[in-house]
Amino acid sequence: MSAAALLRSLRPTQRAASALLGNKKIISHAVGRAPLLSAVSGLRTPSFTTPVVQQSVKQEFAKDSKQEQDLFSESVINKVNEQIIKKSHGRLFAVVYVHGHQHLVTPEDLVVVQGVFPPSIGDVIRLEKVLCVGGQDFTLFGRPLLQKDLVNVEATVVEKTLSHCRVYFYNRRRKNSRKTKFNRETHTLLRINRVEIMQKIDEVPEVEGVDGRIF
Repeated sequence: MSAAALLRSLRPTQRAASALLGNKKIISHAVGRAPLLSAVSGLRTPSFTTPVVQQSVKQEFAKDSKQEQDLFSESVINKVNEQIIKKSHGRLFAVVYVHGHQHLVTPEDLVVVQGVFPPSIGDVIRLEKVLCVGGQDFTLFGRPLLQKDLVNVEATVVEKTLSHCRVYFYNRRRKNSRKTKFNRETHTLLRINRVEIMQKIDEVPEVEGVDGRIF
């Protein structure tokens, strides 16, 4: 194969290299089946090897913090119990579950229960599904409800009335069909009488029988 035919068979990058180094070097590399661009300086970046730094591994010992956590939780419980006994927790609030909805209530609040609610006007009821209760410095959360012996949320049925009139208008296009409906929903108004914590949070009262219990 002639030198001109060999140059035509080279790639464009090899032709550019041949213009820089001369045809003789490129032909000699092509005939010897060696890398054609190995002799060209600046076209191939040198390979750098990152030095491996050996770090000394130190064994760490895990500290048992269960005793510290127990002491901390015990101190917090004692502070909460002290506020409950002295009633220095301030005004209490509670989150109660009534008729499918959650309500944040405090004493002397008014709560509107939508839909049919069985109690009559003047009835004093106890809201037993209490999700959480709290004061000025603490909050007690249930999982999901608090114990019935711990929290007492009492309410009185003040009023039973109907809601405002809701208008439902139905229209079928190009059918000369129109329909109008009116609906008023039953509302029950509750007044929260008291929200109180009846005992310490880490004590369970001794109860014998079911007298005086509310179910």
